[in-house]
Amino acid sequence: MATRFDPSRYPVEIIMPENNEISPIDYALRWQRHEAAQRQASVQNRRIVFTTLSLHAITDLRVSFNGEGDSGQIEDIAVTPEDRADLLDAEITMMTTSWPGSDTLPERAPLRNAVENVCYDALSQTHGGWENNDGAYGDIVFDVDQRTVTLEFNERYMSTEYFEHSWTEEPDDGA
Repeated sequence: MATRFDPSRYPVEIIMPENNEISPIDYALRWQRHEAAQRQASVQNRRIVFTTLSLHAITDLRVSFNGEGDSGQIEDIAVTPEDRADLLDAEITMMTTSWPGSDTLPERAPLRNAVENVCYDALSQTHGGWENNDGAYGDIVFDVDQRTVTLEFNERYMSTEYFEHSWTEEPDDGA
């Protein structure tokens, strides 16, 4: 039988400002704190990923990504040696942040999620908007021995060149 929630048992005082809008300066400060927390979580997640991979004798990981239009995603994660790919489904404790907060919190999730978070963080730090318009594609390589993450990034773009030609009623001189 489901228990009904009784709000009278949990008194909460909610104080709302008269104006529900947040000032641009406060919003910018909140965003800066949140980004700092995300960078901190990303550093911790890189350590967690490298430690987990090295404990299981994985030498490298290659993550393929692709995006265009208005969406982008991780397409594939390849592990070397290949027979250890099931490790990506093993649960670990990774670090997360959530908007609008600036706290870094532990969360149990598959290793795959931590790898993807590290990749999306690398993309947003270096090429924010990589998934928009003509988009981008590439690989993110985790070298476990060197403990490096290398972003191999290919940006797509449309190019145009403008030419204008004019003629008069006079004859062309072979041009």
